[in-house]
Formats: sequence, C-alpha cells, structure tokens
Amino acid sequence: MVIYPVAAVPAFPHDHSEPFDARQLDIDGKLYNYSDACFIWADPASTCGLPATAVPIERTPSGLPIGVQIIGPYLEDRTTIALAGLIECEFGGFVSPPALAARQ
Repeated sequence: MVIYPVAAVPAFPHDHSEPFDARQLDIDGKLYNYSDACFIWADPASTCGLPATAVPIERTPSGLPIGVQIIGPYLEDRTTIALAGLIECEFGGFVSPPALAARQ
C-alpha cells in the first residue's frame, strides 16, 4: 500500500465566481490560476485502476481539511478502507469545516 496526498495543495475555500478562468488562488502570497490548483494533480490510483480511500489527518490554520489517500493493490478495496479506519481512530476523523460565513 501507498499513502499519497489527496491533492497538490491543502483544501481551500471554493470560489464560485464567474468567469471560471478569472478565478485566482493565493498560495503563500503568490496568485495562481484557480484551475491550476484544482486540476494539475495526476492521481496514480485512478490512472492504474487501483482502489483508494481518502481520510483526513489534519486541518489548515483556517480549519479546512488536509487528507491523505491510501492506495492499495488491485481488488484490495477492503484493505484500504480498513487502514483508513485505523488512521481515522489515530487522527480523530472528520470534523466539519467552519461555515463559509465564519471564514469571511
């Protein structure tokens, strides 16, 4: 099994403004196109047809989730789910992020 990031960056507030191409995301004080952060990550589990289970392990300073995915061998879905359960017990599991109004 492999423990792998869920995404290239931690969770960030969703931006539903239009047009989509004009959206920007501040990463460490530098502005990036929103789509660069959303769609640049190639997921080896999906690419290879392997089972993967995502589990939260931490939160950003603003309270948004940071997670990992457990990628397992072919047809070992239950194994990745079982390991996610153990990780959830160790790290505290899912906690709902703060309400959008609280972040603004």
